[in-house]
Amino acid sequence: MSEEIKDEKVYSFSRINGFALAEKGEGCFYNWFKTYIEGDRGENNYFGEYGTLFHETIEKLMKNELFEWDIKNELNSKMKQFEFKPPFLAMGKSYVDSIHRFFTDGSYSEIFSQYQVLESEEKKIFKVGDILVTGFPDLVANHKKYGLVIADYKTAKKYEGDKLEHNIMQLYLYSIPIKEKYGKYPDYLIYIYPREKGKKEFAYPFEVKKLEKTKQWVIDTVKKIESHGDWTPRCVNVDGTKDFFACNLCNHRNNCEHRNDYTKNNFVF
Repeated sequence: MSEEIKDEKVYSFSRINGFALAEKGEGCFYNWFKTYIEGDRGENNYFGEYGTLFHETIEKLMKNELFEWDIKNELNSKMKQFEFKPPFLAMGKSYVDSIHRFFTDGSYSEIFSQYQVLESEEKKIFKVGDILVTGFPDLVANHKKYGLVIADYKTAKKYEGDKLEHNIMQLYLYSIPIKEKYGKYPDYLIYIYPREKGKKEFAYPFEVKKLEKTKQWVIDTVKKIESHGDWTPRCVNVDGTKDFFACNLCNHRNNCEHRNDYTKNNFVF
């Protein structure tokens, strides 16, 4: 994130989507302003630390820097070092059980035995129209069944319906530099959900029309961003002491001057 913050003209999916979520009432315009305009990254949260651990564990296994018999101790050690706690005790237990289950019940081995890895977490810089975009695809590989794929690891619940159609645009964006490098678009886009019970890998055929829809979404949203001027805090409209986003996800939740002052109606920036 730090590199994209340094240059206001470089966009990522998270930067564009953060604004879009604020528009839908699922994020915060002021948090977005602080992060991407002022360059104040704020702080992480439990879910971010958990996702990072999952990604790093896979990367270490791929590079033979970690072996299966060491995974349990590695996970326990890293989770003890987490700076943040889960919002609820039961939620934390569920997350801990899920990551152990994925790496020890054969799920990891079964899934990743199908991949011939081409690249992992490699930085991409590309254009959508005149807009410069950057990103780090989790995995680009040749799959024994699905051909050339872009895969993404998600520690959230499985995406379905509109949420899937929206979030998969991130993978459609990554298909642009993949075509530039490999001469073709991926055959499939894949999500891997370690916290799912049962099936954890879901593949979706690549569709050019959805790529074009994604490009237009980027162009339209960036246009809104560059003309936007109202960075009203979310906590104007919600109780900042109870709202789940304000209390657990906002990366300025512990230092935002507006979180506990949600009764005010007007703010001057």
